[in-house]
Amino acid sequence: MGVRKRQSAELHKEAKKNQAFAKLLDVPSSPRKMRLVVDMIRGKEVFRALGILKFSNKEAAARL
Repeated sequence: MGVRKRQSAELHKEAKKNQAFAKLLDVPSSPRKMRLVVDMIRGKEVFRALGILKFSNKEAAARL
């Protein structure tokens, strides 16, 4: 691995430490349908995202 690529990978790794990740397992829904709902709330504040999920007509919103 080249020096620049290694430095870039380390910077990317450090940036990911400041982000929160969530995994949803064992849900009988397609990833495409779930991604539509997740894209609606990505980057929103927590309470605003919960409100969006509460009033969404998508079934995946209730599972999320």
